[in-house]
Parts: sequence; structure tokens; C-alpha cells
Amino acid sequence: MISMSRAINTVLENVKPISAVEVKLGSVFGMVLAEDVVSDIDMPPFNKSAMDGYAVVSSAVKKTPITLRVTASIAAGVVYKGSSFKEESLENNGANGDCVKIMTGAPVPEGMDAVVMLEDTECRPDGKVKLFKKIEAGQNICVRGEDVRKGEIVLRKGTRILGPEIAILATAGKDSVSVFKKPAVGIVSTGNEIVEPEASLEEGKIRNSNGPMLAGLAEALGCDVEYFGIAGDEEKILRKLILKGFKKDVMLLSGGVSMGDYDLVPEMLKKEGAELLFHGVLVKPGKPLLYAKKDGCSIFGIPGNPVSNFTSFNVFIKPAIYKMMGREDYNARFIDAFIEVDFINRSSRVHIIPSICSIVDGRCLVSPFRLNGSADINGCSRSNCFLIIDASVTGIKKGDRVKVLPMDA
Repeated sequence: MISMSRAINTVLENVKPISAVEVKLGSVFGMVLAEDVVSDIDMPPFNKSAMDGYAVVSSAVKKTPITLRVTASIAAGVVYKGSSFKEESLENNGANGDCVKIMTGAPVPEGMDAVVMLEDTECRPDGKVKLFKKIEAGQNICVRGEDVRKGEIVLRKGTRILGPEIAILATAGKDSVSVFKKPAVGIVSTGNEIVEPEASLEEGKIRNSNGPMLAGLAEALGCDVEYFGIAGDEEKILRKLILKGFKKDVMLLSGGVSMGDYDLVPEMLKKEGAELLFHGVLVKPGKPLLYAKKDGCSIFGIPGNPVSNFTSFNVFIKPAIYKMMGREDYNARFIDAFIEVDFINRSSRVHIIPSICSIVDGRCLVSPFRLNGSADINGCSRSNCFLIIDASVTGIKKGDRVKVLPMDA
């Protein structure tokens, strides 16, 4: 029997990122970069207008209102081919000078250094425009390279790719990128008492909630999941599915890891050559949790009660999967919160309680759910965090500071 922290550390010490693969940009959402990405251009690649309006030479427009001749209209994506603009070329300090109508995102013509917003102008019938507000150099212009310089690292190895990251990759000219492969996860449910959700429910049987739940949790992290089915408590079937699971990066075995006559998983794993690194953790729920290795496969034997499955996945398995995916933020991230109720702790182990957090007046508040035991998965609905109570703590008063593990961490 080992501590929660030692169990987490043991798991993380024994997993490493999976090999990298080149993936097209349209398929990388949720994956993790296996390389630094360097921009091949300045961003933006030219001085561009941040507004619809009129590009001018700011130093030539010293007094307003002022009327200028409009010599061209430039749309986004169009480069002005006329001559460059200089202050000395404008008559009467800009009173009879030139300006260019310009759209948002269009390149600012050479020599022009400001854009007057369309709302601050009046277009005249003679093709000229009247400007009403003074303008400063650089106003309403996005300067070339102000976001990123060519050759600069825009995304680093270990970054998870979501919407903004895909946009950055595209802007940096990447149509494919090196990412860590998605962990392959195999799931086995055990127990003669369980049947699949679609099966008729005979007396003494219960529906298999753990298999679909574990599959959904793993898929939500970005894993390639294969559900192998129910092994029951039959050695022959269990052995066949365990051998199949050894070919995955992760195998999750739900049930069959306690001390009962039909808890076959630990001995079966040892018989097939797996190395058991721990079996039993000082937590509630999830005490019989098992972790083993076989070649490149990480094996988790999870106590069969649904709440044990739910908490064990989030506390012990999720960090391991994150590390396999190449994420740098794989460590569990605990935060402080203030409990909203009195709580008596009757456990001699670390108590992990599905709870709900909310932010009120800038403070993180947490309310633990009252469960009718580790089979009460109904009581976990709407939970978004786990309240972590150390074994040495017997009672907590409303308003006390407590430790919380967010489920999205």
C-alpha cells in the first residue's frame, strides 16, 4: 500500500512521450507538437491598414478639417502600383494633396504612415474627401513584423494544438507538422455480473457503465480507443483480452483487482509477464488500484465501482496519458479553494471527493457531493473538480481553505 503522491510519481516515472508523426494541418486538433515551429515570414508581412478609411502622410495633414484628393482605392490583397507619397509633393501642406481610400487589411502605400477612419471623413461629389480629425504617424496601421519576426519561434514543442495554434501554424506556412502520436488505449471490463447497456437485464446483473465511461474519458483526451468488451471472470477470455491489450500504449482493466475469489487480474498479469509496480494506494475511493508495465504498455487495474473508475482515471491515468501525448503540463494541478459546508472526514486514507467549484467575488468555492458509496455514479453528475482531503484531517469547517483538483487540469 503506497501513498497517492508516490503512486502518481511512480506512474509518471514509467511513461514517456510516444513517437512523433507528420500530420496534415486539418487533422492536428488536440494533438501536441513534437517540434518547435519557426515562422517563415514577418507577421504581418507588410504594413497593413487596421481600418477602412484613407491612407495619408500624417505630417502633411497638420490642420483639420482638410480636403484631399483621392487618387486610388485599395482593397485587401491589392498592392498600390502608383508612385510613392512624400510630404514635399503635397501642395499647401496637404490642402490640395493626395490620399488613398483603403480597406481593412490592405497594404499601406509606400510613404504613407497613417490611416484616417472612414467615420472621421466626408466623401465629396468631386472625388475629394474631407478629414475632420487630426492623425498621428502610425495610427491605425499594423506595422510589418510587429507580431512575429521571420525566423522567430511561434510555437514550442510540447504545445497542445487548439484553434489559435492551428491558425498560427497556417500563418507560418505549415500545411503539416510533426506531432506526438495519439496514445492507443485498450479497455477491458471484468465481472460476471455485468452486461452491456443494450442487453436485457436479468436478475442479479448490472449494466456495464465503466467501459463506456472510460472510453469517453480517454477519447476526450485525444486517444485512439478500442473497447475490447467484457471478459467476465473467465481466465481464458481474460487472458485473450489482456494479450490483446499488451499491444496498446495503455490498457485499462476495470474490476477484478481486489481480494475476492474472482479478482483474477493481478495474477493473470504476472503470469503473462507484466511487472507490477504497485497494487494498492492509500486513497478513498480506489484503494485496490494496480499499475503494471509490459514492454511499452502501461496497465491500470481499476477497482470496479464506477466512482473508483471515475476518480482513478482523473487522478492517476490522465497525467500519464498527457505525458505520453508529449504535453508539458502533464502534472496534476491542484488549486486552493474555500469549502462551502462543514465536512467530517471518516477516512484513514486520502479522501478524493467529486465536487463542484464556482468563482464568486473572485474566490474559488467548492461544495463536495454526498455519495452513497463508490457505486453512486449518479452523485458525480455535474462535478467539475475533486476535493482532496488528507488522511490526517478529521474535520473541516465552512470557509476553510482546502485543496482541489479541477477536472480540466
